[in-house]
Amino acid sequence: MKWEFVLTGGLISVTLKAEIIYTSYQIEEIKVTGDGISIILQSNRPLLVAIERNIPITWKLIGGTMKDTTVLSRITAELERGLITKLDATIKKTA
Repeated sequence: MKWEFVLTGGLISVTLKAEIIYTSYQIEEIKVTGDGISIILQSNRPLLVAIERNIPITWKLIGGTMKDTTVLSRITAELERGLITKLDATIKKTA
C-alpha cells in the first residue's frame, strides 16, 4: 500500500511518500521517502490490532538516519493517521 502525506512544520511543508514494504503478524515496515529523507520505520501495529490492545504503537528506525527526533515523531504521527485512513477506506471498499 502506498500513499502520500504532507509534513508541515514552521515555514516549510514537505510532501513525503510512504509505502508498506513488509507486514507480518507482529510487525510492519514502512519506507518513507521525500526531499532529503529516505528512512525505513518498523512498528508493532499488526500485533496490537491482532490482540486488540489500545496502547500506543512502538516505532523503531531500522533504515536511514534522522537527526531531529521531533521530525521523526511528526512523521510517525502522520503515518498512523494515514494507516487509519487508508485501512478504513479499504474496509469500506470490501464491505
